[in-house]
Amino acid sequence: MTKFERWFINRVIRREVRQGFDHAERITALYKMIRVACEREFYEDNTVTLNSTMQEWFEKSLRKPTR
Repeated sequence: MTKFERWFINRVIRREVRQGFDHAERITALYKMIRVACEREFYEDNTVTLNSTMQEWFEKSLRKPTR
């Protein structure tokens, strides 16, 4: 991912998670977009494998320090 792509994604995400009356729906939509992209990319994996892998990635993201 280029520096510009990272900047752009961060900008969009910051806007989507901003508190408001529908922030839960917007955040859920972001997770759904990631899920759909993974399903399309890793189409050979079954649902159980994909769920396990995505759970692992999510837990790994919690361990990394944030800026």
